[in-house]
Amino acid sequence: MADIKELRRDIDSVDRVLVAYLCRRLEIVREIGAYKAERKLPVLDAAREEEKLKAVRVLAGGDAADYCEAVFREILAASREAQKDIYASEPEN
Repeated sequence: MADIKELRRDIDSVDRVLVAYLCRRLEIVREIGAYKAERKLPVLDAAREEEKLKAVRVLAGGDAADYCEAVFREILAASREAQKDIYASEPEN
């Protein structure tokens, strides 16, 4: 078994990749928010979120499904907030 320092280095490495992907995801979320704001579409697409959470559970599988779903629920909530910020900054037509 690896020692705790080695395991923590592994976590740090994974975290660097996760942060890079989360930053890219936020860029896309903002583009979607602008698209929705321009077309006056609602921020929340409940069906899409449920579809996404089901897909996450399938991808994660096994005992990781609950863990990954919980993380994605937070990601989706943060994404909605980012889109709401875009709505708030859009000028009225």
